[in-house]
Amino acid sequence: MIKKLESKSDKLKKERRLQFILAGILIFVMLGSVFGIVADSFGKSSSNEGVSFNGQNFITENGYYTLTLGNSKFYFSFDPNIVESLIKQVNLSRKISSYAGQEVYILSNNYPSYSEIVQNLGQFTLRIQGACKEGEECLDKTLPIKTCNDNLIVIKESTENKIYETGNCVYIEGKDEDLLKLTDEFLLREIGIK
Repeated sequence: MIKKLESKSDKLKKERRLQFILAGILIFVMLGSVFGIVADSFGKSSSNEGVSFNGQNFITENGYYTLTLGNSKFYFSFDPNIVESLIKQVNLSRKISSYAGQEVYILSNNYPSYSEIVQNLGQFTLRIQGACKEGEECLDKTLPIKTCNDNLIVIKESTENKIYETGNCVYIEGKDEDLLKLTDEFLLREIGIK
């Protein structure tokens, strides 16, 4: 077969027509995407859900239960009503004011509990850092060795769920799956909600 000869103007017309078709498809896809985003946003509430506990309203925000008291915002990993139902022993009298402007040390291998305490108490303390406890094995030799004369929070696994204090030490002990709930319990008590 012999190929039909095309003039330059015919080639330009074909190229333009193809460009218009491609541009039309691209515009259709973009408008469809915008429409999908707008349609998806209908029916979604802009307000966050929340729960009530002991007369306080906790708002769910980015996977956390947040509570604003005065100028301070506190973050909890669990609904406080779930924390309340956890079987535990608690013997704790300290309040957050005992940490205000002080150095606080934490001994913990449980990172979520450690970071939740840092996030919440850090706004009141002079400084928070990891530490080891005198008389116990220390895996990180760069950490300072502290005693119960210092503000030391010890978080560790145990067969029983309990929170108690000895001197300036607070112990948060429990099953691995309950340590973060126990940390929430500790913080709720520190800020006076429980």
